[in-house]
Amino acid sequence: MNKTIKVTSLIGIILQSFLALIFLVYLILMMTGGLSPDLTTTVNGEVTVQDEATSKLTFTILFSVLFVVAIIVDILGIIGLKKMKTSLKSSGVLYIIGAVVSFNMITFIAWLICGILLIQQNKKQVSQETQDMKYES
Repeated sequence: MNKTIKVTSLIGIILQSFLALIFLVYLILMMTGGLSPDLTTTVNGEVTVQDEATSKLTFTILFSVLFVVAIIVDILGIIGLKKMKTSLKSSGVLYIIGAVVSFNMITFIAWLICGILLIQQNKKQVSQETQDMKYES
């Protein structure tokens, strides 16, 4: 069970790190002018083309926010992996929060499975400890 939890955790961390790297590349390309975005809006059949500076600023802000959120989710996954040794329940909660916030479907599934397994394993440990305490007294 521990091996499954660690493998799904690492799969999610690696994929989330790769996603953050992709957002960083797009952010750098937007800031340096490597990509020239065309932002058009259509309202009531009228097509309005935004100027290049507005489009560039819009996409730069978008990729900045996506990059920061991807890094925060990746940090949640790493903290969850480290906290697995001390507190299974808090580690499971961190994985479930990271799964909900992540932009990656595979990371979502992997971390959701990991979080559920950690919380289930915590319940088994707590029930085992209470049974041991009953037999000792």
